[in-house]
Amino acid sequence: MKVGLLTTSFPRYAGDVAGNFVLGFARALHQHGHNVEVLAPEPRDHFAQCPEPGIELRHIPYARPRPLQRTFYGAGVPDNLARDPLAWLGLAPYCASLLCNALARRSHWDAIVTHWALPCALTAGAVRAGRPHLAVLHSADIHVLSRLPARAQIATAIARGADALWFVSEAQRTRFCALLPRCEPTPRTIVCPMGIDIPPRDVFDADTRSEFRRRHQLHGFCVLLLGRHVSIKGYDVALRAAAMGGDITLLIAGDGPMRASWMRQARENNLHVRWLGAVHGDEKQRWLHAADAFALPSRTLANGRSEGLPCALLEALASGLPAVASDLPGIRELRTIAPSLLLIPPDDPAALHNALLTLRDTTSTDESHMLTAHAIREHFGWQNVGARLNALLAPA
Repeated sequence: MKVGLLTTSFPRYAGDVAGNFVLGFARALHQHGHNVEVLAPEPRDHFAQCPEPGIELRHIPYARPRPLQRTFYGAGVPDNLARDPLAWLGLAPYCASLLCNALARRSHWDAIVTHWALPCALTAGAVRAGRPHLAVLHSADIHVLSRLPARAQIATAIARGADALWFVSEAQRTRFCALLPRCEPTPRTIVCPMGIDIPPRDVFDADTRSEFRRRHQLHGFCVLLLGRHVSIKGYDVALRAAAMGGDITLLIAGDGPMRASWMRQARENNLHVRWLGAVHGDEKQRWLHAADAFALPSRTLANGRSEGLPCALLEALASGLPAVASDLPGIRELRTIAPSLLLIPPDDPAALHNALLTLRDTTSTDESHMLTAHAIREHFGWQNVGARLNALLAPA
């Protein structure tokens, strides 16, 4: 089967974090025997594309000259719009360009998968002409939808234009269904986080870990934070927690617009922080293996936006790393299969500090983390998630 995949984010180069889980979806589809054609925004800069077996990428131009294409990638659409007035100029042109390109390509597709309902699911619903359509909705979709004046009508159009809806958390499914009129039937739904790559269990042993820590001069209790450097991640909370003492070293991976501000905060408080930059693949796995704990101090922004269930947290738990995260609806649901995960109130440096000290003082041989790792691998490895994805594309 040939699957059209419509998205507003897709990796621009090998190791790019932008839309990496969308690439995971495409790979999972190919592993189940499908060929995938991806329609994604054209980046403002030129990048060398790395070919992927069974995956054809078509970039959609939406503004000229090319440097005006500022809406997508980077810090993500919400942060781009908040920081760059020029980013707003690309919204309507991309919607129009995506619609035109989807109309031109749909005859080549047997089914459609969309990431980000606005505008991708709406576009697919308009052009699919009876083809199966799976719409994947993310936290940003639900947040934007809930604030629109015509939210009930738009949510209804999304539901009617898809054969199945995919949500990363039960809280998100509940919020979306609450937008629908009572008389509106809901299509098939699935609640599942994005899949994660599972490395072989024996790749990084104790000797490898010790050598890696020695080479990078890692001492004491090291806490890894992994993700885009944007306000919603709450890394400033981790910096304030580390300033409370306990000889905590923060290993902060990723990049983004808040990086300079957070680096200044770390210098002013004389904190032990390693700024790792973007890490991916085996390098990311080595940092996960080298750290003593993982922290995800996500927050709810003033406008009500919060995260769903970040893949970085799943990857950390799957590696057996003790973890602490903010007690937000999507993350809270993970406790059913990850009882070792510590939850703290968002925007509470003291609570984070106490949780990190608890993890520091807990024996490293605690088997609960290994049990959690096994459960995460079983539920959210791409092999399992891909099978669920493939089943949803089958006719009802």
